[in-house]
Amino acid sequence: MTVGVSEPSVSNDRPTDIPSTPFVLAVGPLPPPIHGAAATTQLFVAYASQHVPLRVANIARGVSPGLRGHAVKAGRVLKAIFDVAAGWRESPRRVLYMALDGQRGLAYNICLAMAGRCFSYAVIVHHHSFAYIDQRSRLMEILAWVMGPKGTHIVACDCMTDGLRRRYARFANAPMVELTSAAFVDVFPGDTFRVDDTLRIGFLSNMIIEKGLDTSIELLRAATREQLPVKLLLAGRSIDPVATALIEAAGREFGTAIEYLGPLSQVEKDQFYQDVDVISFPTRYVNESQPRAILEALSYGLPVLTTARGCIGTDVGPGCGLCVSPPDADFVSAVLPLVRAWCADRESLRRSSAEARDRAMTLYANGQTQLSDVVDAIYAR
Repeated sequence: MTVGVSEPSVSNDRPTDIPSTPFVLAVGPLPPPIHGAAATTQLFVAYASQHVPLRVANIARGVSPGLRGHAVKAGRVLKAIFDVAAGWRESPRRVLYMALDGQRGLAYNICLAMAGRCFSYAVIVHHHSFAYIDQRSRLMEILAWVMGPKGTHIVACDCMTDGLRRRYARFANAPMVELTSAAFVDVFPGDTFRVDDTLRIGFLSNMIIEKGLDTSIELLRAATREQLPVKLLLAGRSIDPVATALIEAAGREFGTAIEYLGPLSQVEKDQFYQDVDVISFPTRYVNESQPRAILEALSYGLPVLTTARGCIGTDVGPGCGLCVSPPDADFVSAVLPLVRAWCADRESLRRSSAEARDRAMTLYANGQTQLSDVVDAIYAR
């Protein structure tokens, strides 16, 4: 259920001079495992398939670890290349939509893009990473060359557009269409604000250091040192032995002031967002673009304490918490005064909660409009 917005409608009044419906092959990672890019790809494909006929090729590595996972992915990419070739007879207009990998996985995207160009597909790529924006990537330069000047880019925010154009000369005049992942995050219909003496800070992610697990625990340590009434709730899969050891050590140090809930079902995740007051997400993950955990937190009226990586700075608006910039600044020192203020004045937290909800509604409404624009861009290729 959504609040204050209506479902988008995609116009059926297509240009009459376009000779046929395009054949669209959508290639990208689909769950499992569940992560931001896979979730967004799954939701986008589900939406687009209601308006444009498409075939889907899943190239996720699955849950297999190490070399076995790479072998699974390579096999799926090879099958997707055969799907590209098989689409030759489907329509004179062919579109290859690809969700891009973040780093070395771009090599697979290059192979797929080459196949698409060989079989006269219009290539549309969906960016989910800032790794190759923050630092120049030779693989991205090759992909830019393969796509050519007419390749279309789906980007999450204006800063992603600016970064791509600034970093890669071949993208200077490339068509770019904005689509925020907030388009797929409904605003929670109820009021989740809690009146409690304890400020409950939530951290929801796969339990890896790069997502800010250690920094969130350090924030709890600083708050405890000041005897602030704070509790930290951790939720997500523990996939890293170092992170698991850190959680266990924190449990011994803080006792009931910290709680690890493990992986959550969708119902449990909904309850988690209703049980906490604020989300801590001090990420330094190299691929970070537009984390779903932040968008979901805002949709529940939860202020966010985070770092200005990727599109986060444009998503977390004024009054919705604090986005620490630059992202390598001392996070704990920056956010502790706000945590202190929220502990002392619950009304200030209520105001931040209202700002977060308003921001989520704006992002969702904008995203719904952008969805229609993206589908139109696919149809017109």
